[in-house]
Order: sequence, then structure tokens, then C-alpha cells
Amino acid sequence: MKQPVVVLGAGIVGICCALELQRRNYQVTLIDRRGPGEETSSGNAGILSYSNITPLADPSLLPRLHRLILNLDDDWLVHYPHLMSLFPWLLRFVLRCRRETYLHDGDAMAALTQASIDLHKQWIAEARAQELLNRVGGLKLYRHRQTFLRDQLERELLDRCAVKHTLLDPGQVTDLEPDLKPIFAQGVLIDESVSIRNPEKLCKAYAQMFTAAGGQIRRASVQSLRQSAEAWELTTDQGTEIVSRLVVCMGAWTPEIIGQLGYSNPLAIERGYNTIFSPGESANLSGPIFDVDASYVMAPMDMGLRVTTGSNLTRREAQPNPRQVARVIPRVREAFPVGEVITQDPWLGRRPTVPDTLPLIGPAPRHENLWLAFAHSHMGLTMGPITGQLIANFISGAKQPFSTLACDPARYLQA
Repeated sequence: MKQPVVVLGAGIVGICCALELQRRNYQVTLIDRRGPGEETSSGNAGILSYSNITPLADPSLLPRLHRLILNLDDDWLVHYPHLMSLFPWLLRFVLRCRRETYLHDGDAMAALTQASIDLHKQWIAEARAQELLNRVGGLKLYRHRQTFLRDQLERELLDRCAVKHTLLDPGQVTDLEPDLKPIFAQGVLIDESVSIRNPEKLCKAYAQMFTAAGGQIRRASVQSLRQSAEAWELTTDQGTEIVSRLVVCMGAWTPEIIGQLGYSNPLAIERGYNTIFSPGESANLSGPIFDVDASYVMAPMDMGLRVTTGSNLTRREAQPNPRQVARVIPRVREAFPVGEVITQDPWLGRRPTVPDTLPLIGPAPRHENLWLAFAHSHMGLTMGPITGQLIANFISGAKQPFSTLACDPARYLQA
């Protein structure tokens, strides 16, 4: 008889945990108030890049820390009413902005990212979802040489972790993307990355594999969790049930549940926005671009050209702040002949982040039969499959493919 496991959260991380546990012969139920991939996982830029190994705590932030706190730059926007409650998180974050720490954390992120993208490629083929793929490669663009030089440590990390990338001069940038306007002084092509034309559809394709193999997905809103003997008493808006094994993958909502067990909230919430442009007449963008100086990513999607913003550090349920979107729109038009904005209101997502940027993956520090997988920051889509594999290994007792110490939940949830 198959052993039951309940997974809370049907974003990309929860779906991948459910799918991998199912493949280890567990009977898995996936619970979420919304459908698969319909919350934060739906609105990202769709990039599966081997270069997604760079911690947010970058030493290059220190010389402009005053600008970030004063909200003078567009890549970070601090919500001042939230500043005092965020101060302990910010202090730990700033203390990590050191070269040695950056490289150490980057090594750990590389192990996760490289393994996960390889799994994605396998799963995309199994799901017959290849039509969701853009061309190979992701393009990072610099309007100013000074900004390019500022990111030297990032390129050192890419070299250190054997991430294939190619430096491009302005002519080579134009050769790669002819419809970009000639405003870029330098480009970096991440050679073997891929991107997804519709992240929500990818989530649903993986969820379809899960249900086709006998997995169950239930729509329910999780309300409370408490320990009951050696099991768990889980209450949703559909009632209360006893669960023997539980995996919590609820992203920014995870602390709300595990807080009932006495765990503190380790997260800052990076709210991110996106808006959709129609392509300009006869203009084509073959893959995603990251316009570093203008603080946006633009990616070709099924629904148009999706433009995502930087990070808005605020409370999870604070009122939307469209400032970053409003400031990005004219910068996009400087770089590419886009058409009209076709979304009435910007999409808003909540990216859960801890100071070292590494997710929390593993057993809860002081509770049996409870595993956690959250705090993936910007890398939830990228790291979904490897998170599922690691969680399945923890539960089944299988050997991990590499050390998971850097992702140990106990580093922020002290026992």
C-alpha cells in the first residue's frame, strides 16, 4: 500500500514536490486555494537560466546603499511604513554583501540551479510541452560600460561555476536581436539557458502529468495546522483531516502556517510587477532580455511581450504600488519598438526571500513528519524540480545528490 503525503501549495515548487514524491511511489494529494501555477508562479519572466546563481546580497550594492534606501533607483523600492519591521532582515542582508560570502552562496545556488534546469528539460519533454520554449539563451544588456564593470564579480562567479556565457559588443548584440535599438554598450549571452513562453501553462503541464498518474489536486484554503500525536491535524475551509506526512510549499504564505507551530517569519517579501506590451509592427524579440540599467526584464510570451520589474520590499498584502511599472514603461520604449500596453492593471506577485537568497528545503527543525520548501526568491520556477527531488529524498531516505546544508531550514528557523 502506498504511503500518503499531503503537499500544501500548488505553485511550481509544490507541483514539483508532488510529482517527484509520486514517482517514489507515494500517494500524494496537492492542496491549494487556487489552481496549479495560478499565483506567484504565473507571472515571472519564464527564464530557466544557468546564470540564476547570483545572490541578491551583492557587494556592489554597498556603494549605492543610500540610493536604495532613499528609493532613487528602480531595481529596489522600499516601503517606508514597513522599514522598521524589515530592519533585522536588512541588517542580515547587508552583512552578507561581502565577496567571500557572495561566492560561497553562489556556489550553493549553482548546485541547485544546474541540476534543476537539467530536470526541467527532461520533464518538459515528458510533458510534451516543447512548444512553450523560446530559443536557447538569455541576454543581459548594459547601456553603460560602468554598469558592466560593476558586475565583474557576477561574471567571476559564472566562470567559477562553469556557466557558459559570451561577451558581446554592440554589433554582436544587434546581430543577435536586430530590432533592439542601438543603445547598448555591452551584452552578455548566457549560452545554454532556455525560457518559457507561458509559465502558468508549464505548471499546468506538470500538474497534468501528476494527475494522469493518479495524483489528486484539491482546491481548498488552508486555515490551521497543529500536531496530533505523530500526525498532523490540518484544517481547511472544507474541514479537518489527519495527515501523516506533510510538505509545506506555500511561498510567501508559509510563515502564516508554520508560525502556528512557533516558528518565526524569516522572510522579506519582494513584490514584483509585470505588464504586457503588444509587439511593435514588424518587430521581433527572439528571447528574454535583461536591461540592467533600466531595471526590467522583457520576455516574449504567448500573450505578448511581458515586462517584469525589480523588487518592492513591503508587506505581503500592502496596497499595490505601480511606481516601478510606470518608470519602466518609457525605458522599454527607448530600447525596443513595442506597441501598446495591453494589460489594464499590472500583475502583482509576492516573492519570498531570506537574506542569503537560498531557499529553505528540508525537514522542519523540531517537528517530525513535516518538511518545508519555500523562500525561493526569484528562482522558484528555476529551482522547482530540484526542490522536489531533494524533498522526496528527505522523505524516502534516499541519498542527496549534493550537500543540502546551505538550504537547511534550521539556519533561519532555530530549533
